[in-house]
Amino acid sequence: MRHHARDERHALAKTLRSAGAEAATLCGDWSTAQLAAHLVLRERSLVELGGRLPVKRLHEASERLIRELAGREPYERLVELVDRGPDWREVRWPLPTAAVWSLPPVREAANLGEYLIHHEDVRRAGPDWRPRELPVDVQMAVWKRLPFTARLAMRKVSVPVELAWPSHGRLRVGPGRGGPAAVRITGDPVELVLFASGRIGVARVEYVGDPDDVALVRGSKIAL
Repeated sequence: MRHHARDERHALAKTLRSAGAEAATLCGDWSTAQLAAHLVLRERSLVELGGRLPVKRLHEASERLIRELAGREPYERLVELVDRGPDWREVRWPLPTAAVWSLPPVREAANLGEYLIHHEDVRRAGPDWRPRELPVDVQMAVWKRLPFTARLAMRKVSVPVELAWPSHGRLRVGPGRGGPAAVRITGDPVELVLFASGRIGVARVEYVGDPDDVALVRGSKIAL
């Protein structure tokens, strides 16, 4: 088994250490400390997982837990926990959650996009970032996971869109099954997954289509 998600987690932790606790991110008003707290809780707390549901009270409880942990735990400790990942032997957190996320097949299937997007949330929040040159096998792994992310996050886009990785493949999202897409968005898988997760302003992609349709796509609510 390849360990792309594990490797990306270590790279993310390294960037978090370099950035410090108060650096800005692309996650709304979260600091790097709050982003690290989210990553720790995501794999260890059912409350944080519940915050992903479209229920206001659950979202508020999750945000409260994230901010409390970020304010209570030393930043270095939070980053250490991100770097280490969940361990089924952790008994002070909800054990079933940590146990599931610690399984390599689950970790690799569910976490590569999460770690990669949040890594870029830290990197691209600064002024002098440049795209990383990732190995082709990593890009292929991101591309493989793109359909789930794109179809979920772009479900409210009202025109058909084609996401294209030149010489590799195309992915159709949005309404309609037949006929040409109104907008084609081209880029490497990392840039496409950033676009599809709502990081439209920093995703280095190219658009082909009627300007009004492109503006409609760019102005749509795209978010996980």
